This record gives sequence, structure tokens and C-alpha cells, in this order.
Amino acid sequence: MYRIGIDTGGTNTDVVLTNVESGKVYYTKTPTTPKELLKGINKGISKIVDECKIIPQEIKELIYGTTIVVNMIAQKESEATALITTKGFKDVLEIGRAYRSENIYDIYIEKPEPLVKRNLRFEVSERMNFLGRELEPVNEQEVIDIIENLKCKNIRAIAVCLMHSYANPEHEFKIKEIIKREWPEVYVSISAEINPQFREYERTSTTVINAYMMPNMDSHILDFENEMEKSEINANCYMMQGNAGIMTFDSALKRPVSVSESGPIAGLIAANYLSQMAGEKNIITLDMGGTSCDVALIQNNIIKFTTENSVEGYPISIPTADLSFIGAGGGSIAWCDDGGALKVGPKSAGAEPGPVCYGKGGEKPTVTDANLVTGRIRPEIFEENLENAMERTKEAIKKYVADPLEIDTMQAAEGIIDVVNSNMIRAIKFVSVQKGYDPREFTLVAFGGAGGLHAGKLAEDLEIPKVIVPYSPGTFCALGLVLSDIKYDCVYTRLLTKEQINSDNLNDIYKKLDKQGIDELKKQDVSEENRVLIRTCDMRYFGQAFEISVPLPRKILNNQDIEDMIERFHNLHEQAYGHCMKEDPIEFVNYRVSAVGTFAKPDLVNNAKEIKQKGEKQQVFGTVVFNGKEYNVPVIDRSSLDFGEKITGPAIIAEMGATVVVYPNHTAEIDNLKNIIMYTNINK
Repeated sequence: MYRIGIDTGGTNTDVVLTNVESGKVYYTKTPTTPKELLKGINKGISKIVDECKIIPQEIKELIYGTTIVVNMIAQKESEATALITTKGFKDVLEIGRAYRSENIYDIYIEKPEPLVKRNLRFEVSERMNFLGRELEPVNEQEVIDIIENLKCKNIRAIAVCLMHSYANPEHEFKIKEIIKREWPEVYVSISAEINPQFREYERTSTTVINAYMMPNMDSHILDFENEMEKSEINANCYMMQGNAGIMTFDSALKRPVSVSESGPIAGLIAANYLSQMAGEKNIITLDMGGTSCDVALIQNNIIKFTTENSVEGYPISIPTADLSFIGAGGGSIAWCDDGGALKVGPKSAGAEPGPVCYGKGGEKPTVTDANLVTGRIRPEIFEENLENAMERTKEAIKKYVADPLEIDTMQAAEGIIDVVNSNMIRAIKFVSVQKGYDPREFTLVAFGGAGGLHAGKLAEDLEIPKVIVPYSPGTFCALGLVLSDIKYDCVYTRLLTKEQINSDNLNDIYKKLDKQGIDELKKQDVSEENRVLIRTCDMRYFGQAFEISVPLPRKILNNQDIEDMIERFHNLHEQAYGHCMKEDPIEFVNYRVSAVGTFAKPDLVNNAKEIKQKGEKQQVFGTVVFNGKEYNVPVIDRSSLDFGEKITGPAIIAEMGATVVVYPNHTAEIDNLKNIIMYTNINK
């Protein structure tokens, strides 16, 4: 039985196929077709099926990672969404929060336009208080009148978000029932099913995004399934979520907001899985692809999550793996600002037209072009056809960077690399130093097509001693897809102080959440032996605006467990902020259960043993420039390297879709998983 993972990025579509019984893994990639995503996906599937010599019918599980939610919101592809809310609160989306993530003194800051225009926001008479007690029943006739009004406005989806529905969702379910009775064709998203927790702005935004995406997600999944049927693939289809788990296509239709940024998050799963096998507990991940660079920190092999997320400036308040995104990929365009400073990104050449060296119409120099000119990307072994590319690439760097800065072309190329490295160093410090972690105590795991080109230098500058570059780093996120498990998050909000909480009410809350999670896993056909429930609680000091998530055991809780939770909260607060206040009152806020349905995993150790050496151990050399100095370095085909082999830098190691640079004074070796382990030798 085969499982396939498909990661559609901005530049490439990566595909990984695994034989679940034998553990054998196959990798390939193909250019993304932005205007027709399914065309690139089909091409990638056909390519890997042919390479593996299997028939499509043997694929029984398909996991899909995509940035479709981000793309559709960025392009404002839907205008047909309405909002129904409690009377007096139609402008919650407009008011938002006073908090500014950028320059707080910028009086010209531009807020994103609300996804639902004001004339499509409607108020209904009803009211619950914060304890969930009904103050005013739903006015059914008002709801019916709103529906009749919307029928004339070409509306396709309705979001429903009422005040305090997190405490009692009865009114939202009532409104949904009326809508489905009066207008069965329209899509409906209610906050009680999407994000049943307090903070009305974030809850409303999340619910609106979900409703906004439902028609588009429905059509995309329908097209996807039709294409799979044409390709004779009759597999159970899943989609990667932001919470580092997967969900069925049917579930994704109901909760499309959950799949935002799903592709990059799969890379965290693969990195964490690989690190555990390699005996590494603490890692920083660097996923540098063609369009962006994604950075995350994992401590003790536990992926960190946050509910403070946004897509194109719109808050999404659901658990999502804590990633930092920057516009620093191989296709990031280099340019000079009006003050004469060299900048790189965030704009990318993407798959079309791509870097100048690809010869597909790109005119402005990119990071990939700079790596080619400095010799780090080798034309003779690069996947793209770079024949006769050097001269036009040098000319582009000269025209757009070297001449404006009055420097030579090679200095300009190295300058592009230095600037993009600085951008990535800031991103790494953001997830580590700024959150109380010392990057020197972590191992850098670098993947993506461009990760290995820069990782060694980043590690050296940050004094990180070790770098791991996995086998086939260019398809690593797709590997994370086939390593993923089903996951469903349940949440309940109830503000309780230490004096108000006790083991009885805490056990009652988690009993209900556990049942909710198990029921969802049953719907997705997860057998009992493959079900895992993970409990956490969001806690804060009384009066604080934000919480810290604290893990707790899955058992019948007693008063000592509550004391242990409080102590863990103090410790986590001190780690995050440098202090704790043990004398201050504690508040318990959100109670969470993550229901996980585990899948069988491919055996990467046996798979590595079966990877045959293909390349010949020829001594090929090329000229590479580091810090203005030319080096004559060996250019090594990665497929010629076997377990235990050692490389002394500088050296270039190349493979399908990726290049790894071993920098001067660095060393590298191949481990039993066919990873390249690089050492920066900072202590020597």
C-alpha cells in the first residue's frame, strides 16, 4: 500500500511516495503552475508513479499541503460573504484591536479592509451573558428577514458570530438551523464550531475567514477529486492543517481556515521526526524554498503552537504551529532602495518568470542568481538548464545592483547573499533569542531547495555548532506530509481563578473535551488503538491580556495536579519573559484537547540503507568565491556519498533540487540516515 504527499509551493510542487509496508520512500519535484495548480500536481504524480514503476490504483492514501487559503485571501477572490452578529456589534471587524505589531507611532499605518463589507454585516436581537445564561432569545423573524435580504445580493456564504456564544452556543445553532431551513444552498460557518473561545474580534475574524473560504475550498477540492479520478487514483484524501495534523477532505470543506499555511508546517513534522531518530532534542528549523523562508524552534521534540496568528493581516485564532515567515527564498529579488541600500525580497520571481539564470523571462537578479555567479550553484549539475546562463545573470546583477552601488559584479553577488543571510539571522533570533532561548544550544536543521546553500554560514554567525541537511531537502515538506497524523483540536473557555477551580470542575471540562475529540476521530475512522488525546490549559496572571499554554496529564486530576500546573506555568512564564510572579493570582482561561489519530510511519533507517550509491566518485572541481577570495573546491554528487564519509570544507554537494555548501573551515559527514551533518567548528 502506498501513501503519497503533495506539497504545492510558490515555486515548486514537491511529491513524496512511500510504501507503507516496506518503508521505501521516493522523491521528486516539478515546477508549480500557479494559474493551474492541478496541472503541476498531476505532472508530479505522473512523474513519481513512472519512476517507481507502480500503477496509480496502488496509492491508497493521499495527503495534500497547500497555501490556497493564503493565496485566495491575498487575491480577494471572494466577495460573496455576509456576517450575522449580535445587535450592536456589526463593526467588530472594523474596530479590531488597538495593538500594532509594527511601528506603534506610524499614523499612516494601513489596516486591511474587512473581508465582509459593512452593508453585508447584519445584526440580530439576541443575548447571552458571559456565563452562558440567556438574557434575550433569538428573534427568528429578524433572521428570516436577513436571509431574504441576502438572497438578493448574490451571497454564497454566511458567517455567524454572536457575543458570548463560547459560553453557550445555543443561539448560534438556532440561527444556523434557520438559515439551512430557509436557504439550504448557502454555506454557513458558526463560531461555535470553528473557534468557541472568548475575544470577539479574533473569533469573528476566524469565523469570517472560514465562511469566506468555504465556496472556494469546495470547488478546489471537487476539481482535485475529479483530477484524481481521471488519474485512476482512488485514495483516502487528507489535507495538512496549521496544527501540524491532517484532516479528511470532508472535514476541510467545513473548516478551510484550518489549512492555512499547511505546506510549510509539514516540514516541522519531518524535521522533528528526523531529529528524534538522530538523537537531537532541541532544533531550529530553516526551510528556505524558492519564495520564502520559514523558521521555527522545537525544544525537547515538542512542536510549539500559538493562537496569535494572521493571514494577510486578518487574525486567525486557532492553534497553529509557531512559525516565522520572511520573504527570503531562492527567487527573492535583489533591489536598491532610494537611499542606496541593497535589499533582498520580499518580492519573489516565483515559478514564473523565475530567476534570470533559468532563462524563462526573469530580468531582475535573485538569490539563486547570486549563488550561481559566486559558484555555489553549479551549472553542470543543477536541475534547471543553466547552459549559457552565466553571462546574462552577471549582466542582470551588474545592471540592477552593482552599477547603482558602484561596486563590481562579484561584490554585488556576495552582497545579495549577505543581505538575505542577515534577514534569515533576524528570523532565527526572533524564534530563539527574543523568546528566551540560546541558539547555541540548538542544532540547525536546514531544508528546502536553498536551505543547504546558506545554513552553514548562518550557523557560523549564530555560533550554532551543528547543522543537519536531510536527504532530498528540496522535498522535505512533502516527506512531512506522509509522516503526519490526523489531528482535531477542541477548546472550551471558562475564566476561573485558583480559588474557583477544583479537580471536580476541571475533570468535568476535560471529560467533555475528550469525548468531543474521540467522536471526531470516530468520524474519521480512526481505530481505538490509534487514538491519542493531548491536554493543555491556557493560563495567565490575573489582569494579563495573553496566556501561556501549559501541558497536563490525561488522567483523573486531583488538587496536586492543579498545583503542578501552576508551578509549570510560573516556570514557562519565567523562560518566556525572564521573570515570574508567584505571589500574584492565577487565572485559568482556555481548556484544550488535541485528539490525534496516528498513522504507520515509513522506516527511514531501512530506507537509507536501500539508497544505492549512483554517482561516480570523480574528482570534479570548480571555482567558488567566499568573502572575495576564490577557492578551487570539489563538487560532489550527493548520491555518491555513503554512511561514514567525511568532507572537509570548502566543498559543494549537489543533488536533485538542492545544493549544500560546506563552508571554509567547516567539516561534514554522512550519518546512517544519509543526512549531511555539518560542523561549524566554532570551538576550535
